[in-house]
Amino acid sequence: MQKAGKQIAGTAILMVFVTLLSKVLGMLRDILLAQNFGTSMDAVAYEAASRLPITLFDFALGGVVTAAFIPIFNELMVKEGRERAFAFANRYFNLILYITLGISVCGIVFSSPLISFLAPEIDGDVKALAASLSRVMFPMIIFTGIAYCFVGILQSFEKYTLPAIMSLVSNLVMVLYFYTLSDRYGVWGLSVALVIGWFLQAAIQAPAAHRLGFRFKPTLRLGDTHIRRALKMAVPILVCSWLQPVCNVINTRYASGFEGGSAITMVSYANRLYIIIVGVFSFVATNLLFPRLSRAEAGGDRDGAKKFAGSSIKILLYIMIPLSIGIFLLAEPITRAIYMRGEFTAQDAAMTASVLRLFAVGIPFMSANEVLTKLYFAMQRVKAPMIASLAAIACNIVLVTVLVNTIGFDGIGIASSLTIAICAALNYVFLSKDGALLCRRDRIDLAKSLLAAAAMGVCVYLLHAHIHIGSDILRVLLLGGIGVAVYGIVLLLLSPTEIRSFMKRENHD
Repeated sequence: MQKAGKQIAGTAILMVFVTLLSKVLGMLRDILLAQNFGTSMDAVAYEAASRLPITLFDFALGGVVTAAFIPIFNELMVKEGRERAFAFANRYFNLILYITLGISVCGIVFSSPLISFLAPEIDGDVKALAASLSRVMFPMIIFTGIAYCFVGILQSFEKYTLPAIMSLVSNLVMVLYFYTLSDRYGVWGLSVALVIGWFLQAAIQAPAAHRLGFRFKPTLRLGDTHIRRALKMAVPILVCSWLQPVCNVINTRYASGFEGGSAITMVSYANRLYIIIVGVFSFVATNLLFPRLSRAEAGGDRDGAKKFAGSSIKILLYIMIPLSIGIFLLAEPITRAIYMRGEFTAQDAAMTASVLRLFAVGIPFMSANEVLTKLYFAMQRVKAPMIASLAAIACNIVLVTVLVNTIGFDGIGIASSLTIAICAALNYVFLSKDGALLCRRDRIDLAKSLLAAAAMGVCVYLLHAHIHIGSDILRVLLLGGIGVAVYGIVLLLLSPTEIRSFMKRENHD
């Protein structure tokens, strides 16, 4: 048990390092994008164009690629052996390949009306440019599907490094483009670089999947029992994954009506920064968690899977609650430090920060919801999270409509955070019908974390108002460092269960 724990910890540390490196490179990519294009019409066209294929992929497949694959593949590995599992993997790969080919062709043919739906308020010339750019980008959907098929195989064998590295490779392609060819080819070349990056995400994983036993054969058997099971799971899983893309579409549509359409880029920059910050921990936790939950469920240990998920939520919230408060308080200096250079102005930074601040409120709920949905998928129970997702989508439509019409641009961020909170709450309530994931002791520990985070927030807020430092980077580093220290000290004094257990082990050793 101790050896297994050390292996998990070692894997998690490696994933954190690789993911952090990838996110840093992604942040550099976004900095260069803001520096080169700011919130110009080229930037608006690129944002709308790049969002279109990603959104279509999310709506048509989204989290289905891995979520429907991993439980069945692991079940076959446990019950029927490696050969049967990889036969299923090949048929599933072909299914995803044909679907993504179809989406790509449809996207290229209907790019103009799709762009008009996604960003209805932008100028006609910008729409035309966005439609043309999207036609260049649509093949990336094919590579996205292939890449995530390989992710499912590798993670099932606890091979997490390559799936974590793949976004690093695509980000590197984009960064190199900005430093070499951006001045010459502009957003057209950037669109090509995006496609090349996604191709490489699939390509770097193919040799590892082959070594594990995957062999591609152009065969598709829709009548296969396990393919039918995957398809049966696919629709509700797909609906579960719609929440984020639906919010993105709604946010983009409403943002197109502010600042002559350039608010699309501001919301996009804020969302990217939000995903980069949240992604390091939630990506590592959920991707490390899902295959283990699937194997536990396949082995009949449902109680163990739920206990593991509850512990994961608790540990994630220890990190995400103070992170949320810190980003809320320091959104402006964070945004200025990262983006404000070149074509990106102080006004752009202020509006981007206002959205980021409100997105930050949803960080703890986003992290918890990721774990909850992974537990549902591992248990192959998809009806409850589907209902939660549909309810949250309905709430988002109402909330963003009312809030934007009432308070304006900030309504986009408030509606997004409230929506993910509603979804997480519903998923938790549905799961708790079979027994609570978090016991009374866990809830007390989380209350201690909230208290420590509140103390941190008060300290950072007061210092932020009275410390005058010219450099935004130094301000963020100083106040962030003080905030982490205050949170750690108060949490240590309050002594939640994990800290007491750790201290006992240290004393015993």
